[in-house]
Amino acid sequence: MKSKTDIVVDAKAAEGALEESRAAVERSSIPELLAAADAGGFGTTPLNLRMLEALASALAVVRAARRAAPEPLPAPYLAFLLAEEAAQDLGSLGPVDAPGPAGSLPVGEYRDLATTKEDEAAAFVLKDCAAFLKFYLNHPKSERRLSCDADSLRCLHSYFRMLSKAAAALLASEPSVTIATPSLKFDGLRASSAAQEPSELLPVTFDDLVGNEDFIKAGRRLAGDVAGFDLKTGVNPKNVRNQILFVLGAPGCGKTATAHAIGRHFLDLCAKGGLPARMRVIRRTDWASAYQNASAKALLDIFQNEVFNAPGVCGVYWPDIDTAFAARGDSDLRQEEKAILATLFGILDGTVGPKNGRWFMICDANTVNMDEAALSRISQNPIRAYGPRVAEDYVRLLRDIKLKKKKAYLPLTDAEWLSVGKRCEEQKLSGRAVDNIAGRVLTEIEDFEEPPEYYALSFEEKVKLIEKLSRPVPAARLLQMIEDFCRFERDSQQKAEKERFLSRVKEIRMALSAQQAAIGLGEPHAPSPEVR
Repeated sequence: MKSKTDIVVDAKAAEGALEESRAAVERSSIPELLAAADAGGFGTTPLNLRMLEALASALAVVRAARRAAPEPLPAPYLAFLLAEEAAQDLGSLGPVDAPGPAGSLPVGEYRDLATTKEDEAAAFVLKDCAAFLKFYLNHPKSERRLSCDADSLRCLHSYFRMLSKAAAALLASEPSVTIATPSLKFDGLRASSAAQEPSELLPVTFDDLVGNEDFIKAGRRLAGDVAGFDLKTGVNPKNVRNQILFVLGAPGCGKTATAHAIGRHFLDLCAKGGLPARMRVIRRTDWASAYQNASAKALLDIFQNEVFNAPGVCGVYWPDIDTAFAARGDSDLRQEEKAILATLFGILDGTVGPKNGRWFMICDANTVNMDEAALSRISQNPIRAYGPRVAEDYVRLLRDIKLKKKKAYLPLTDAEWLSVGKRCEEQKLSGRAVDNIAGRVLTEIEDFEEPPEYYALSFEEKVKLIEKLSRPVPAARLLQMIEDFCRFERDSQQKAEKERFLSRVKEIRMALSAQQAAIGLGEPHAPSPEVR
């Protein structure tokens, strides 16, 4: 097997090729065409200038890559690199997903690119790009013509996206090369962001969890299966039959922390194997919209673009998925909700997303309030998450995890810690409640007035002073803090229940009053008593 050629283009190398790249873009007719679409108040617009700079920057990167390559690179591959770099830079300038030029470039009309000399590839692309802009500037259909700089941005982005596919199709074989640029990483014909993909995950690991063993076991297995995907063949050697893990548990039981720990485990496995990966957290604000049919489209776009067509593999965490489901039998189910349901069912059924072992999803809910058809698409047997359940669980969570760094200020014997754990077990505290109590304990340990010199100390000196002034919390005080928390929670719950009861009584009274008024409608009223 031929070893791959590694090429690195750093910012300095790209900067060195920027001036000649700007000159090449200026010599093309692209600046004049952009100005023709939108001249602004001074002959062009700021967005036009940013687009031209994006093209010059992309061209500079490709020129630098050419110079760093030990052997000549085929012209179609240089066009591919330029297209990917330009699309990346243009995509950062504004919205590019709105309707615009669509379809694909006819590969047959680009045969000349396959025989173009290496040093003429850039000129070929710039000339073709100008022709593309000119066509849409004078499109036969007025509604398709470029009328502002935002239209030009979408047109340019669309061109380079299509050029990338056409150029790749012209190559007889995939180049055995990896290229690292300031913005992208190329492995042959696969491009991915050079920036570290934001994981959107909490900084938790399996060591931070207590309970939920079944959830952890199933999640680790699923993450490990998908992390074994073979990118070269496009096949997962394992048969990942169910790519969706559904978890059911009460609020505060640790569903979210466990899912995030599984996500981090998945990313770590992929990093060890050199497999591009990301973990996507689905939030309602990512896709919910007030516009008709926009929510379903936005949801589908997330899965199609970020999950199913990810450069490598992808994990998804969808908390509280039950809030996205409406009962299909509801009489007031809006068309928008029906569209969302249809999209979700397509994703869960596999009619929209491929069942190829390249992605997985963890979703959870507090209660099952969806219809049977929806539930069956997620899982026939949802995994239950309980969080800490026995005294030993609570001791480990509170002492060994939440208050680990403050053990020196908690002078409790093992027997006293066990009594604390039993009290938590009796109260059936959730992991979230334990975290709240731990926060109160930490506050009390460090409850002291800082001396005047504290604020002028270095970080290390502040830490030492805090250790000196911190106060111990004995077993009796810790138990009292647990009692205070439980009392506060009970009072709050009783108050909330009372308010709900009174609100319901008010609703019933209003309904009865309306009913009585409706029954008496049209009947003669009794005469009003005379006023003497």
